[in-house]
Amino acid sequence: MAKEGHQGKNLSEIAELYGIGQYDTHFFLCTGPDCCSPEEGLAAWNALKAKIKELFPRMRDAKIYRTKVGCLRMCQEGPTAVCYPQGRWFRGVTADKVAEVIDHIHSGNPAPHPLEFKQNPLPRG
Repeated sequence: MAKEGHQGKNLSEIAELYGIGQYDTHFFLCTGPDCCSPEEGLAAWNALKAKIKELFPRMRDAKIYRTKVGCLRMCQEGPTAVCYPQGRWFRGVTADKVAEVIDHIHSGNPAPHPLEFKQNPLPRG
């Protein structure tokens, strides 16, 4: 079933609504239940949505796209997150840590964040 805002639109129009094509980063957040409780994962997800909206009030202007996932296969010290194309993996991205992780990524700071445990950047180009 289509979301209310998608009704009557084709995929190209929906992609435009979400700003597909302008993102620098795609941030995936695991919401459990293996690396964290579903409640902890949902709280982190809600904090992530709020932080992205704070940085980019208009969705079509956002530079960071967010996706909620059920498992990133790390299954400990969650919520686990990864951002691409940078390939930066994070542990313990709880609701109270989301803003600092997103700020670090958005700043372009290449230094590892304290919650970062691995890097696997995707090749550009």
